[in-house]
Amino acid sequence: MGKIKDWLIDGERKESFLIKDIAVHGCSGGVAGLTYYNETTSFYDAHEEDIWKYVRESAEAAGESVFFLLNKNIDTPSSFKNSMAWLAVECAAQELDAAKDMN
Repeated sequence: MGKIKDWLIDGERKESFLIKDIAVHGCSGGVAGLTYYNETTSFYDAHEEDIWKYVRESAEAAGESVFFLLNKNIDTPSSFKNSMAWLAVECAAQELDAAKDMN
């Protein structure tokens, strides 16, 4: 299991958030530990390889480029890392939620 999925499972276990909420509503409404740029940039730096894996897979599934999937208001390195982190967390949450629904 990837580091992001472990982070999500741990966050839900600690009752910081619900994976289902992230899977359905995304991160933009606020997710504990991924709200501020200092949090999302640190998360990106810690999980960069896993983030790129999720974002690449999502882009390939959509038949688009990675950059097509990101927030269109990226104008700084921090906003890029934020958008990448949120997208990867949302993809991982959707995978976990789908797997839970299948069981």
